[in-house]
Amino acid sequence: MGKFKLSLKLQGFELEIEGDRPDIPAISNAVSRQLTGMLQPIAALTSGEETPTTAVIEGESENGKKPARSSRKRAGGSKSPGDGAPGQAIDFRHEPEKYGNPQQTWSVSEKAIWMLAVLKGVQSLNEVSGPQIAATFNDKFKPAGRVHPPNVTRDLGLAKIQNPPPVGEDKVMWYLTNEGDRQAQQLIQNVLNPTA
Repeated sequence: MGKFKLSLKLQGFELEIEGDRPDIPAISNAVSRQLTGMLQPIAALTSGEETPTTAVIEGESENGKKPARSSRKRAGGSKSPGDGAPGQAIDFRHEPEKYGNPQQTWSVSEKAIWMLAVLKGVQSLNEVSGPQIAATFNDKFKPAGRVHPPNVTRDLGLAKIQNPPPVGEDKVMWYLTNEGDRQAQQLIQNVLNPTA
């Protein structure tokens, strides 16, 4: 069996693992869960929610033996567009005479801010997830260029720290601030009344 060694350093955090190749999937999963477990309390502090303080490593029990696998059925069911499911396009009737149409030259954050304003005006949706913004934009406005969900979340995150911020975030749901409403109205006016 081939041996391996893994080192990981995150600003003062160091991790070193040794083992056999067959152990890689289990170790990888355990490390992933541990890192996630370290980051969850930080997220809880910013959102005000409580999270469990102990992390469970998959594949081990308290006595060090692997637990028996249980078969679980996942609750499923399709969600209809517009019911708040992350990543699902929101269905609405666009009013181009009121909101104009997005431009290819706009940045990802401009497209997201405009999309938030349109959804707020047409659907009365004040908060929308980043993946939902992307899915809705891509579904309704293909000629303006595709936006990728991670880019929407990234760019809105950068916009959130501007002064004044055009967007805010509450539990991964994005909303427009007064500055965001102003920027969206400026984008709409630039499209509806282009300067010669």
